[in-house]
Amino acid sequence: MTSPGTDYDVVIMGGAFSGASAGMMLKREHPDMRILIVERTVQFDRKVGESTSEVAACFLTRVLHQGGHLSAHHYQKHGLRMWFCKTSDDNVGDLTEVGPRYQSRLPTFQLDRAILDEHLLKEACDFGCELLRPATIKSIALSEDESPHTLEIAPQEGQLRTVTTRWLIDASGKAAVLAKKLGFHHTMEELHPTSSIWCRMRNVNGLDTFKSRKMHPRLMENVKQLRTTATNHLMGHGWWCWIIPLSDGSFSVGVTWDRRFYTLPAGPSLVARLQAHLMTHPIGRLMFENAVPDADDTFYYKNLAYRSDRIAGNRWVMVGDAAGFMDPLYSHGLDFAGYTVSAATDLVEKNLMGENTQEITDYLNKAYPRSWSLWFNALYKDKYSYMGDAELINATFLLDLSAYFLGPVRGVYSNPDAEWKLMPYEGAAGAFFGRFMAFYNRRLVHLGQERRRKGIYGAKNNGHVWMPHMSLSPDNTAARLLWAGIKVWLKAEITTWLAPTPSTAPVMMAEKPAEA
Repeated sequence: MTSPGTDYDVVIMGGAFSGASAGMMLKREHPDMRILIVERTVQFDRKVGESTSEVAACFLTRVLHQGGHLSAHHYQKHGLRMWFCKTSDDNVGDLTEVGPRYQSRLPTFQLDRAILDEHLLKEACDFGCELLRPATIKSIALSEDESPHTLEIAPQEGQLRTVTTRWLIDASGKAAVLAKKLGFHHTMEELHPTSSIWCRMRNVNGLDTFKSRKMHPRLMENVKQLRTTATNHLMGHGWWCWIIPLSDGSFSVGVTWDRRFYTLPAGPSLVARLQAHLMTHPIGRLMFENAVPDADDTFYYKNLAYRSDRIAGNRWVMVGDAAGFMDPLYSHGLDFAGYTVSAATDLVEKNLMGENTQEITDYLNKAYPRSWSLWFNALYKDKYSYMGDAELINATFLLDLSAYFLGPVRGVYSNPDAEWKLMPYEGAAGAFFGRFMAFYNRRLVHLGQERRRKGIYGAKNNGHVWMPHMSLSPDNTAARLLWAGIKVWLKAEITTWLAPTPSTAPVMMAEKPAEA
């Protein structure tokens, strides 16, 4: 298994979620494998996307076996909730709410990523990975033949080190070191020009407190679970906010927006702009009117979406966010981390055991961009144009999640040995669902445009409670909810078509001018 003539069998660039997971998975199966993890930070910062989906939670609990840690140190998540309003002065009890009525059937979690990443890195080291931290990789010389790769590594303290390795795994996250070095990195600024601001806040008034329920008694109706432990989303035309509770009592709160449709209120700082935006939504005011932000824990990202044209080559491979990222709406970033880490470790293992792995490399270089594009077109392309219409989002909520449960969720739970080594929505069935999802997404984009033209966009943003009477699971329940979503979609087609076209241009819902 070891590679003679090299310092290491594998060097992993980055020790957070993807890098630590890859090191752990390789080392626990092959204790003699020499693995070095190079991490540039002294301690991990907090990251966007603390909420997991069902696929990522499956990876955490059934591949990495972290159920005990997750149960002890993180909130269990109970679904995704979306809140809509017509005006910022709407009463909370009148808002249209989309989301689950009961607790989730499959495990998902609200993660404090700093805690999780440190834990996973420690686990990798406990299995025997060597850690160099803090340290920076100064140069990378990739081999084009069977000779080893060479890296120059500068520890924060100590001499510059030159190391050789058989394999290089890029888990550098959004830095995307190899993709940029090799010219494979592409942003999606023209197709998906999204930005995001987020921070941690304390003294937040949760939706299940005595104060909230006293002020708005309707919060006690309809839902049989705790709303606060869900990922609550505030929705508007061109934007959405996430609200995620964390185990230390703080909340992760942020806003993501498409710059073609919206920009944030002006303000003297990023935190001030985020707070001003939250105050424009009734749920935002209820929860954050007296909240205290951690100004030192504020982040801004521009052009969130990017991907690499290739993710594997001559004994190198990219995993997690180093390969690409789409959008945080459905929390699928860690899904792709699970898939790419599983595929990468399988590739490395087989190669170090002497197998010819060119076919696997070729597959990954075709399947990853194909899967990324399929998911993007199905889930996110121009979706922000109809995010402010509750009826259209209710349709996509049912359709998107049902297709997700029937496809990737069912796959990783029923056939994990095969599914984790493939990219999601592979095969004929996956391609069919992808085309179907992209079709109804295009139709919903069109309906959003028509509704704005006719002045009926967001007409059902208050006075409605749209909650399935079944919790999603990868069985007939998902199929039934898929059919329910199709009916909501078709009804929206009919009502939009029947709505009269005004003789004069309608007055649109109040919104900020698009950002230049």
